[in-house]
Amino acid sequence: MKVDVQELPNSGVFRGIVDGDARIRGGSSLEVKGIINGDLHIEAESKVLVSGIVKGRVINDGSEVELTGIIGG
Repeated sequence: MKVDVQELPNSGVFRGIVDGDARIRGGSSLEVKGIINGDLHIEAESKVLVSGIVKGRVINDGSEVELTGIIGG
């Protein structure tokens, strides 16, 4: 069974838990302090700081991404 991808907010700070994959839409400015239990897909022209945990992959489609958290598992 395929689980839908959860869309994260376009700006601010995300502090929740996603049970599966998550997506950040293009043009967003977001800090991810939460936990993503799947892959994190980042669309083009976004600025993202990942200081939380991504248990899968971070898939960057041409954005400015800073990784200071825990990636992979």
